[in-house]
Amino acid sequence: MHVTVECNRDSYDYYLAPVFVKFPTLEAALLEDFKFYKETGKLPDYFGRDTAYERPDDIQDSGLWHIHLSLDNDKFKAQASGKQDQKTIQWNRTSDTALVYARGLLDENSYSLIAVFTPPAHSKAQNYERMRILAEYARTFSHRI
Repeated sequence: MHVTVECNRDSYDYYLAPVFVKFPTLEAALLEDFKFYKETGKLPDYFGRDTAYERPDDIQDSGLWHIHLSLDNDKFKAQASGKQDQKTIQWNRTSDTALVYARGLLDENSYSLIAVFTPPAHSKAQNYERMRILAEYARTFSHRI
């Protein structure tokens, strides 16, 4: 399977660049590791729960997703002991940092990295005006040929 991953050119300056300045190796790492994750299903150590945004209601059709990241001092919460399958392990890997992305509608193996929310990511996601802006980036990317 051929997967393509890009940083969203429309959101880059405001939602990605400031984080990449703080973490200079993160951009290259995210592009490479996200591609590997989508190609193989294998989780890099710093990737966690991967799920769609559901709020506000009017962005549910946008294809806006996020994956929790363990970055800097925001580490994943301790895992329950005992044997767990990879889906359970991934679901339990939560943090307050997130990579926001979209998947192509016409090319389902293409992805656009839209934003990195550093702590407090959950509070940032409750800013519905911001989420509508990000959803518009996702829609534009998803419908691109």
